[in-house]
Amino acid sequence: MKSIQTKFIVLIMTIIIVASSVIGVVGILGFNRVAGEDSIDIINAVGGEKAQELNVIFGKIENAAEIMSFYAEQNLKSVDEFKRNSQYADIYTHNLETIGTAMADETDGVVAVYVRYSTSLHSGNGGYFKVLDPDTGTFSDFPLTDISAYGNDDIGHVGWYYIPVKSGQPAWIAPYHNENTDMDVVSYVIPFYKYKTLIGVAGMDIDFNYLVEKISQIKLYETGHAFLTDENLNIVYSRHFAPGTSLRELSAELRDADTEDIVNSGKIYEYSIEGKKMEMSVQALDNGMCIAVTVPVSEINKNARDFMIQTAIVFIAVSAVFILITIGITKKIVRPLRDLNVAASEVADGNLDVRLTCKSRDEIGTLTDNFKITVDQLKKRIDYINSLAYTDKLTGMNNNTSYMQAVSQIRDMISEGGCSFSVFVIDINGLKAVNDTYGHNYGNELIIAAAEAITSTFGYENSYRIGGDEFAVIIDGADSDRCEELKKNFADRISERSGKVKLRAAVGYAVYQGTAGETYKSVFERADADMYRIKTAMKSNHENSSIEG
Repeated sequence: MKSIQTKFIVLIMTIIIVASSVIGVVGILGFNRVAGEDSIDIINAVGGEKAQELNVIFGKIENAAEIMSFYAEQNLKSVDEFKRNSQYADIYTHNLETIGTAMADETDGVVAVYVRYSTSLHSGNGGYFKVLDPDTGTFSDFPLTDISAYGNDDIGHVGWYYIPVKSGQPAWIAPYHNENTDMDVVSYVIPFYKYKTLIGVAGMDIDFNYLVEKISQIKLYETGHAFLTDENLNIVYSRHFAPGTSLRELSAELRDADTEDIVNSGKIYEYSIEGKKMEMSVQALDNGMCIAVTVPVSEINKNARDFMIQTAIVFIAVSAVFILITIGITKKIVRPLRDLNVAASEVADGNLDVRLTCKSRDEIGTLTDNFKITVDQLKKRIDYINSLAYTDKLTGMNNNTSYMQAVSQIRDMISEGGCSFSVFVIDINGLKAVNDTYGHNYGNELIIAAAEAITSTFGYENSYRIGGDEFAVIIDGADSDRCEELKKNFADRISERSGKVKLRAAVGYAVYQGTAGETYKSVFERADADMYRIKTAMKSNHENSSIEG
């Protein structure tokens, strides 16, 4: 007959093996579930944040081109005078050139700005065309292409003219090689009219390599990256695929899906390349292109594998130690094991704030400590993953993903009929000039200085960085008087700053009135327009950020 001591040792070992197995399996399953869900959120969040950043760039170019075309339409007094009076036409062109160059100077990524006149009103060389000189950072005159010398299907030479003229509306032109400037660009062009007569087109070219650089900045897990496609999901830039490759060729699931279901669906698609399984999400951009973010599945599962190894090591170590436990500590063993099982169940339910009160210095205490360490590591990794999704890396303030959540909540409150808020839009003056003159390190100091002034004035929880040099603030229930006071406080904080970085920023705001049909978007657009009006005035007064000393 086996001794009581032997039976007790067998009993203890059985309990420990069962408890450790439950803790390990529950922990691994819980970790895999949380890690899998968070990986989807991260991929979508990173893609959404970069899409928003690019959309801000595209939006600024659209706004600049709209201002150019509006100015061109409003300042043309007479079509007949323009046609017969060359002096009047020259003055008119000079004025358009001035406003166009000013818009281009304040718009990131622009390498060319132009206004070209209709061939029916002017020779094929009418208007102006300015190209960015990379050495000086200024826009210089470039020889005008004779529009009449090329057919309307010659995209490389005159597509920027015929595409918007043919459609009669603003047009984004997909990435192409501009044969005139010998550059790869993306163009946005607006046709403008006077009394229904086509006068010409106003447009800007973005350096395609500038967009590629933005896409290349995406780093996810270890080798996760992004690529660009056109509206038909054909790749225009990728590290691994040739231009023209269709995303649908990568996966049967993609091949059979509608484009509308693939883009902006929040769904993760799987495909394989060179035997490696990948996960990918696709989001649309405002200029018709799409951004896809992709990550190897092995990198997503790496933390789960590490967790499994750690769990196995703890299990083996604890099992070996408990062989030496004697019968005299029976009561001390039962209670801690029960607590561990309860904690394991809480972890399985997603509660990582478990409390284990065992203070003994025996093997059960070791098991408890190891479990605490494992849970703490899991919690730290989840907190780190969440910080990547909702915090701006440069400034430490709320990022665009957090901003979109706040906007979504406001929209819900508006639809329920109970909402009061104000929106501030803040933009740094002269950031591009500082970047071009002193380098991006000083530009980053400007952005950080702006973030400090914004959060200290409006509160960290109300402040968001939504673009490169653009910030938004959402204040709950503020009226115009309060907004003016906050605006003055912000200006005072900037003026009180010391050091070589001299920050200047334009601030605009708008208050939600609660009128029928009013939306968050309309309030933001009013604030943005107010900011742009102030920014233009500040620019006229040479109130730009600078580096002194």
